[in-house]
Amino acid sequence: MPHEPHEPQVPRVPRVPHVCQVPHAPQVPHVPQVPHQAGPLLMKVLCSAVEASSTHVETNTRARALYRDAKGEILGAALESFGEERRVRARGGVILTTGGFVLNDEMLTRHAPLAHRCSLRVAATGDDGSGIRLGIAAGGDTLHMDALSVSLPITQPWGLKRGILVNRHGQRFINEDTYYGRLGESALLQHGGQAWLIVDHEIFEQPEYMEQIAAAGETIAEIEQELSLPEGSLQSTVTVYNRHAQEGEDPIFKKSSDYIKPIARPPFGAIDCTTEEALYAVFTLGGLRTDPTGHVLDPEGQPIPGLYAAGRSTSGLSVGGYSSGLSLGDGTFFGRRAGRAAAARSTSKS
Repeated sequence: MPHEPHEPQVPRVPRVPHVCQVPHAPQVPHVPQVPHQAGPLLMKVLCSAVEASSTHVETNTRARALYRDAKGEILGAALESFGEERRVRARGGVILTTGGFVLNDEMLTRHAPLAHRCSLRVAATGDDGSGIRLGIAAGGDTLHMDALSVSLPITQPWGLKRGILVNRHGQRFINEDTYYGRLGESALLQHGGQAWLIVDHEIFEQPEYMEQIAAAGETIAEIEQELSLPEGSLQSTVTVYNRHAQEGEDPIFKKSSDYIKPIARPPFGAIDCTTEEALYAVFTLGGLRTDPTGHVLDPEGQPIPGLYAAGRSTSGLSVGGYSSGLSLGDGTFFGRRAGRAAAARSTSKS
């Protein structure tokens, strides 16, 4: 199990009025809003398809266990509904699609303890690891249980991308205009959740998701001292950044020239992007090990007959770095493949 590194605590610095009252920078147009959000629209289509089919749906019902024969084949599930227990036989197999385990504190502590430092868990009410536990109890293997999607939305308003994000060593570690999932994963997993966005008078706008101003001053040296960063570290970082920013370039991290601007006009400020103060949104990416058809595999890499899984109950496509929407791919594409495999198995047995 990965150990959480000990991180020095940065003392909370009270808000400094002359930073909070800096006039807004010129507004950057917002991205146009999609008239219909994709998630609800997708679910409406899927639910309509279920209602139009012969599928039998039971709500308020929990799967307590899977049962199998002497050969290890999954035969069905033990269910509980309103205090009554019963067993159901699966003709083609059991498919586990119950989501991840971000709402299960015990599993997080064991597999992904850094998730506890995040302020927001992105989840449906069923993301309690129940499907993963059922699969493990039936002999299934797991993969990448420590993998997390972590978002740090520092870029609202968009003009804040012109600031620079630094770690506890006073060094930049990423291009600030990147996807907020990359920002969060890098800040938490690689830098211990210790990060600050350095801005000046012209860059500063009140963030939508972060309120705490960790430091303010008339010089970068003052910011450095207030944050307890190594002496000279932040000053050197800003000097190098400004030198290239004068030419509209970022040769180290390749930030878009649209967001490159020297940080030179006081007063200066540091927006708190630490896990103690900022919004870090997290959910789990690890889960049951499956093959391309959705079969759950055992520790030897062999499929467990009659057991399938898809979506966030599995370790799917996104463990190398999450991008928005990949869970839809894991759920729909591999869910369809698992369903077809189970249906084909049912046909072959009949």
